Amino acid sequence: MSHKLEDFHKGMRVMYLPNHANGDKNHKDRQYGVVSSKNDKFVFVKYDCLACQMVTGDEPYTAQATKPENLF
Repeated sequence: MSHKLEDFHKGMRVMYLPNHANGDKNHKDRQYGVVSSKNDKFVFVKYDCLACQMVTGDEPYTAQATKPENLF
């Protein structure tokens, strides 16, 4: 299934699959996150990152530009 930029909107929960997963939605390298914005080429996703939680109070997310075809 080919995904397009218009398929995504702010606040939407998504799953990222890297190309090497070959469409396997159970692949160990999948990541979950929330769409924060998009531009004419990428969907910007704040990925869940429990390992990023610090005692300093840092936000436990990383924002990444992601190709829409890697999102479900």
